[in-house]
Amino acid sequence: MPLCGRHRVSLTVKNNNAWADIVSKSAIIYKNLVMLLPISEAVPLLPGIVARVEHVAQDAATAVPRRFSHFHGPAELVLVKAGTGAFISENEPVSFSPGSLVFVPPMAVHDFAFDEGERAWTLVQFDPYALDSESASIPPAPMATLLDPKQFDRIEMLMDWLGQSLATEPDQRAVALQLETLILAIRQATARTWPTAQDTGSALSRFRPLLDQLNREQSKSLRLADAASLCGMSAPYFSRRFKSLFGTGFSAYQTRMKVLQAARILATSNMSVSQVCYALGFCSPAYFTYCFRSAFGVTPTKHRTQK
Repeated sequence: MPLCGRHRVSLTVKNNNAWADIVSKSAIIYKNLVMLLPISEAVPLLPGIVARVEHVAQDAATAVPRRFSHFHGPAELVLVKAGTGAFISENEPVSFSPGSLVFVPPMAVHDFAFDEGERAWTLVQFDPYALDSESASIPPAPMATLLDPKQFDRIEMLMDWLGQSLATEPDQRAVALQLETLILAIRQATARTWPTAQDTGSALSRFRPLLDQLNREQSKSLRLADAASLCGMSAPYFSRRFKSLFGTGFSAYQTRMKVLQAARILATSNMSVSQVCYALGFCSPAYFTYCFRSAFGVTPTKHRTQK
């Protein structure tokens, strides 16, 4: 497998309202040893696509991927094939080694710290709404586990199968069934008790109209009452259910979505920090910087210099 780095396409933007166009045009070009970004860069899934699969291999001479606490809308699986290190989530760091499988639910802040040496992994990011089967429901919190060789081989095969289908299968419903097969195999391979679809899939589907609107109109901020109305719930019930499913309040979730979008724009455009701030509806550059640093541990300017 060839060595893999990433180089971003830079886009020049001439007005503050062009951020949505940036998202649709931004791209990542894979080139050998150009630049190493975090192993699970927050790349949005294309509309109508239920998942993406990425295989990465790096030799010992390749610089270790930089640390960057981040989050993203898709759920994520990382199958470690070579290398050691630690998976850091909102809980305690967990060591990983060849044969480890890491799961990250949507919008969970996380990071990977690889040690020096050869490294290889397969990354799967997917839309949790694509999982209709109760048996394929996902856990609500990050998890990491060490698979036995037989389990590892099966899950690796299913990830490869999913990747091949994404490249050749136009029917995303068929791809979604393969994704469910992968999730079911992972559930069977772990000792963790996974929640039922009533706790995740069915409940998440009630929030789909709201999350779709937040993705479409990220420069706007919704009031809690309006968000609850979109989901057909009372405001108090909406607040309780939202926090139980997403691990954070609705207002904090909106802010996370905005700073995640800001990170993408800063990495793929020439917009100034102030332009990005106001394009996404923040009240001031100072507050925007505070929110960005709270989420990622660095200022927007520092993030741009690290891209």
